[in-house]
Amino acid sequence: MRSPEGGHELRQLEGEAEDIWTRGDAWVKLGNVMEQTAAELTAIGDSSIHKSKGTEKLAEMASESADDLESAGVRYRETGKALRTYANALEVAQTWLRRNLDAVEQAELTYQSALDAKADALDAKSSLESTLPWEDDPTEAEKNAAAREVSTATTALTTATTNRNTLWTEFDQVFTTWSDAYDDAVDDIQQAMDTAGNNDGFWEFIDSALDVIGVVLIVLSVIALIIGAPLTGLLGLVILGLTLLVVGLTLLQFAFGKATLSDVAWSLVGLLPFGIGKVLSRGAPVLSTVVRGGRGVTTAAIRSGLPRLSLLRPTTWTSPFRSLVAPVRSWLALPKPGMFVNPFRSITMGGPEAVQVQNFLNTMRSTPWANNPGVVDFITRTGAALPGRGERLLNVGLWTSFSGVDGLGVADAQPDIPVLADVQLPWGR
Repeated sequence: MRSPEGGHELRQLEGEAEDIWTRGDAWVKLGNVMEQTAAELTAIGDSSIHKSKGTEKLAEMASESADDLESAGVRYRETGKALRTYANALEVAQTWLRRNLDAVEQAELTYQSALDAKADALDAKSSLESTLPWEDDPTEAEKNAAAREVSTATTALTTATTNRNTLWTEFDQVFTTWSDAYDDAVDDIQQAMDTAGNNDGFWEFIDSALDVIGVVLIVLSVIALIIGAPLTGLLGLVILGLTLLVVGLTLLQFAFGKATLSDVAWSLVGLLPFGIGKVLSRGAPVLSTVVRGGRGVTTAAIRSGLPRLSLLRPTTWTSPFRSLVAPVRSWLALPKPGMFVNPFRSITMGGPEAVQVQNFLNTMRSTPWANNPGVVDFITRTGAALPGRGERLLNVGLWTSFSGVDGLGVADAQPDIPVLADVQLPWGR
């Protein structure tokens, strides 16, 4: 239900005015304390007594802290005032609505009913005045009764309209006053931030974005251990892209003095697995190539085991046909390995695709042609290209190390790197 003039929805306004006022008042008091403390710190910084005692560093730190504390005091004090003003306006609006919301709704319903009643009375009066030739003319009493019904309905509609318009007008005024107070509070809070000059909303967003990306990277890394080809490359690109985004955002923070060189270094650590992974995976078999090769040598093995065609031996007459269907037999005997793999094996093998290759080779060993020299040679050569014992130990160590670094990053517990932790650009702090 909306007001006919302002178009405002008839509803109770959200928010606890008392809680908002209490919080705003607490911020005003906190802001005042901050400003008073800033004044005391400024006095310490300007005091020649402390400097004469050789505590120049204390005076310098006091002066620097005073500026930040004073700005924070302004922001809290002015924001608190805006909240208190808005809380008062909200309380006035909510009080009026608590008292009159039902009355406004009932007045609108009564007005609609009065409209319908008058329309019905006019229809009844009109039907009496327009009789058909075969109908009896209405009596004078019936005409008078119909006229009285119209008059009564008109009077009721006039009363209902006046009451309805009065309540809706008051509601529009209350709603507009509250809406203006809300807009003023938003403007005043923004003005408080601008005056204080310490609005870190953008950098808070960057910090939140980095936290979210960190969690997403951990989740995707776990998924990448479970899902192999054909999604291996896609997941790798997504993880690389998100890692580069982390580096870029951290560099942005560093450029504006919001991060140290230690933070940048930790973000770059996330790129190391991609470089190390390329070195370790150099020469590693690709699943699609292994599948084609394995089916090829198996097809050759099937054909080599067929008897030569001889017209004098009827049992060999099917050899040409069996040779033609050999690729189908090898395809049926050697299906592609499933996309989902054991994540623990993925860790040791350096990735899910290597596990899929290993699974495919195990399937080849279980076929009837596993002892064929060509098949044996293919299995041996492909297996030799997979990670050996030493490389598997290295894979486990790398995965454990980098996963630990990622976990510490999400928990904001990465230790500062000596020397680099002290390198921070001065502006923006």
